[in-house]
Amino acid sequence: MRRLGLVGLMFGLFLLFLSAPQELAAQSRPILIPSNPDNGGSPTGGPLPVRLPQPKANGPEIFYCITPDTSCRTTQETFSLAELRDLFVFVAWPNVSGQHVQTVQFFQPDGNLYMAMKTSFSVGGGAAAAVRPAVVAPVAPAGGNVVAPLPPAPHLMLNANVVYKEGIPTLLMHSRGDTAVLTVLPVAGTYITQRNFSGNWQVRVLLDGKLVIESAFTLTPAPPPAKAEEETER
Repeated sequence: MRRLGLVGLMFGLFLLFLSAPQELAAQSRPILIPSNPDNGGSPTGGPLPVRLPQPKANGPEIFYCITPDTSCRTTQETFSLAELRDLFVFVAWPNVSGQHVQTVQFFQPDGNLYMAMKTSFSVGGGAAAAVRPAVVAPVAPAGGNVVAPLPPAPHLMLNANVVYKEGIPTLLMHSRGDTAVLTVLPVAGTYITQRNFSGNWQVRVLLDGKLVIESAFTLTPAPPPAKAEEETER
């Protein structure tokens, strides 16, 4: 009987050693939990798909230049009144076709509207209608007696789809594959430089009367005359 008991004990120990590796393997094996579609899981129970970063919508963009050439497209937004003659404001319109009216509004640092320019342009839909850009006269600050520059004469107003032999050939250009419409803000010799009107200017762009994009640029003040020059004049 003792021998039978000893044999049974040894046999039990042998089975215990055989089952131990299987239990360890079962514990180390990853447990697959069924995905719950309500919690964002895969409805098929498979691995969750990897979400790649989605590109932002390709919308309109404003960029500023000191030359009427779209190759200057950068993020520069600060300009010196002492060096700036005209500020060339480009609005890039990706995925836009047909005939539209673009309105660019310039607001002075004090919040008053300085100028609003409307330009018609047509992309891929045949010739544009004979609509010339309209200009709203700049508004002087409240209480001031400064005479703001008058809107240009009607015969000087431009159409974005017209090509000219002299000066800026057209206001309708292309930048990085996108349609771009140019608006020129005269600076040198205007109310802006006469009053050294520096600071942060706000720009609002409307397409067919609806606000589409806002931006801003900064005009730094012209430096005062050097003291050496003043002493020489004395």
